[in-house]
Amino acid sequence: MKKLILLSVTATTLLFACKKDAAENAANNTTSFSYKVDGTAGTIDSAHAVLYTLGIAPFNRMIDVFAYKGGIEVLEFHFKPTAGSYNADGTFTNSWLTYKSGISFPIDYYNSTSGTLNLTLCDTVSKKIEATFNFTGNNGTIDKAITEGSMKVTITEVQ
Repeated sequence: MKKLILLSVTATTLLFACKKDAAENAANNTTSFSYKVDGTAGTIDSAHAVLYTLGIAPFNRMIDVFAYKGGIEVLEFHFKPTAGSYNADGTFTNSWLTYKSGISFPIDYYNSTSGTLNLTLCDTVSKKIEATFNFTGNNGTIDKAITEGSMKVTITEVQ
């Protein structure tokens, strides 16, 4: 009987602890994005960032940010986890920003050919990223202008 009561108390404690952790994580996850595509405001429903510890020179660490609308990815950013201003030139040396107008590759994928990613905050300890961005994306034929971009996102995954 004592074991049953102890098991019940332990399960209840774990259940409440998990609920508290989930609530704290939700409160700490800040996501806001704004941007325009060829002058029209774009929207997202959710976003997350992943910090990769690659262990591969010369950078060893990179961040990917993914933003979604209706469960479909609309923005994907790759950059080094260091505050500063980076050319959006479609390289991993600077930053590679992509706008996706749909799911058909390559016609819906507009990869950055020029522009800027300005990381005003990139804190991998507190897991916060804040930035402004603008870039011209090209799908091999057509350019799209992504302007007036800003983001605040929490690093939700570390690999």
